[in-house]
Amino acid sequence: MIPKFLFRFVFFLGILFTFFSTTVYAEFFSVKTKNLILFEGPSTSTKKKFIVTEGYPLKVIVSLKDWKKVEDHLGKISWAQTKNLDRERTVITLKSQATIYNKPSTSEAKLAHIDKFVALDLLSPVVTDGWIKVKSVSIGLEGFIKVNEVWGI
Repeated sequence: MIPKFLFRFVFFLGILFTFFSTTVYAEFFSVKTKNLILFEGPSTSTKKKFIVTEGYPLKVIVSLKDWKKVEDHLGKISWAQTKNLDRERTVITLKSQATIYNKPSTSEAKLAHIDKFVALDLLSPVVTDGWIKVKSVSIGLEGFIKVNEVWGI
């Protein structure tokens, strides 16, 4: 028979692991087609809800073989065909004049100011002191941006 304290400890660890595994390791995909229609359900015969463009990140809530139930940056839920999604990670900027820095510090050189809702390639999903490393394909530079200025992490 398992002692009561050991049972409680293992139960607590299970709850803790479940919490962290769902919040820390959210699964994201990016849109790989020029325009992607998001649907109300996992079928093209359901109502069309939105259109998102190439590079837009989507958080996966449910995975089926051919469909993914996804969430956008506004928290809206819809369905996307898996064939139109890519595992390459991206983020989008949430504010005008989001700044990319040479190094992860506001005292470092500013490399660029990015407009709102611009997709950036995520070079590393690791958040270090509130910073992530990104790449802007359109202007060809790599640098660091504050996590609170983007969505998709």
